[in-house]
Amino acid sequence: MNQHLPQDASTLLASHAQRVALIRQYANEADPADFDTKWLVVLRACASWFSTMPLQPEQHAEPGGAFRATVEVAYFAMRLSGGQKFAADQPSERRRRLEPQYLYALFLAACCSWLDEPCRHFHFVREDTGEQWLPAAHGAFHTWLAGNAYRVIRLEAPLPVERMRSALLARSILGAESLSWLDGPVLSELFGAINPAPMPTGFEAQLHKIVRQAVAAARDYEQKARRAVFAPDTTVPPSAEQLAAAANPSAPAASGTRSPAAPATEPVAPTPSAAAGAAALFQAPVAPAEPLVATALAPHAETAAPPAPATPAPAVIDAAAIGRARRDAPDPFMALLGGSRMMNEFFRALAQDVTAGKIKVVWAEKGLVLPKKMLGNYGIASDTLIENLRKLSLLYAMQGTELILAERIGTLILPRPNTPA
Repeated sequence: MNQHLPQDASTLLASHAQRVALIRQYANEADPADFDTKWLVVLRACASWFSTMPLQPEQHAEPGGAFRATVEVAYFAMRLSGGQKFAADQPSERRRRLEPQYLYALFLAACCSWLDEPCRHFHFVREDTGEQWLPAAHGAFHTWLAGNAYRVIRLEAPLPVERMRSALLARSILGAESLSWLDGPVLSELFGAINPAPMPTGFEAQLHKIVRQAVAAARDYEQKARRAVFAPDTTVPPSAEQLAAAANPSAPAASGTRSPAAPATEPVAPTPSAAAGAAALFQAPVAPAEPLVATALAPHAETAAPPAPATPAPAVIDAAAIGRARRDAPDPFMALLGGSRMMNEFFRALAQDVTAGKIKVVWAEKGLVLPKKMLGNYGIASDTLIENLRKLSLLYAMQGTELILAERIGTLILPRPNTPA
C-alpha cells in the first residue's frame, strides 16, 4: 500500500514530449491544429484517465507508469504502421479515403488497449474520504481525485482480462467526436482491435495484429530496461602492503634482512568490471609479467639474471571515442532521403542484407536492379516505395517486376564494380 499524488494532463504530456513529437511526425497532419484536435486530445484524455497510477506490479510500476505505457504503445503502433497497406481489397479511390482513417483508428486502439489494466492489479482509494475508485461510476481518475492524495492497494491475484470492459471504457475515453471521423467498417475494426488479450482467438484483423505487436514491443522494451540495472561492485580493495609492493617492486630485493616467519602472500586480483572487460577487447594482448618476488628471494642463485628490457606499454584505444565517432558520422541515407525515417530504415536494412549476401541485386547500365518480390520481406508495399522514390527522384525506370534505382542511391546499397578500360 503506497501513497501517491496526482498530476494534471499537461504535466504528464510534457514529461513525454519527445514521444509525442514522434507520434506527430507519423500522424503526418498538414495543419498542427488538426493534430491537436484529433490526436493530442486523445492523449490528454488518457492522461486525465490514468493520472499517476502504475500499470502493473512488475511492469511500468512507477507513479505515472500507466500513462507512460500508453504513450509507448501508441508510438510503437505508429512506427509499425509504416509500409502497411490498409484496405488492400478495396478500389483505389476508396482505399485512398480509408487509409488515413485506418491509421487514426490504429492510434485510438493503441491508446485504449490498457485502460483496464491497472484495475486488474490494484485498488485506488482516496485519502480524504476512503472511497475506492470505480471506473464505470466515477469516470476519469484525475477528475475524481480533485487534487487529493490516494493510496494504491495491490490485489492478492490479478483479475481476469475482460475485453468488453476495456471496450466500454474506451467508448467513454474517445467520445463521439473522435469516432465521428471513422466510417462503419473502420469503426468495427477499431473496437475489434481494442483487445487486451495477449494472443488472438480465431481470425485476427490487420489492425489488431499491429496493436498486439505494439503492446509486445512496449513490454519487451520495458523488460530490457529493467534488466539493465547493474549489481553493486563487490571488488575487495587491496591492502596498504599490496599497494606499496606494487608501487616499489624492488624494495624486497634491496632489503638486507628477510623475515622467514612471514610467508609471502599473493595479492588478491580484483574482479574485472564490465567496463574493463569491454575495454580489454580493444587492447593488444600483453604477455604475463615474470614473478618478481620469486626472482628476488631465490636463495641459491649463483648469477643474477640480466634485467628484462623495458617494453613500451600498449596503446590504449578509447572505445567510447570510437562509438561517439560512429554515432556522430553523417548518415548517407538520411541525407539523401530527405529525413524520411521509413525509407531510411528500409534502405539501411536492404544494404545490410545485400552485404551479407541474403539479397541478390545486380548493376545494369543505368542503375541498380531491385526485384519487387523481395519488398515483402521488409514490410513495405511496392506502391508506397515507388511513390516515395519518385518524389525523391531516385527511381530511374520500372521493367516488369524489377525496379531500377538511380545510381546515387544504388551505390550506397552496393558499390558499382569498376568497368575495364
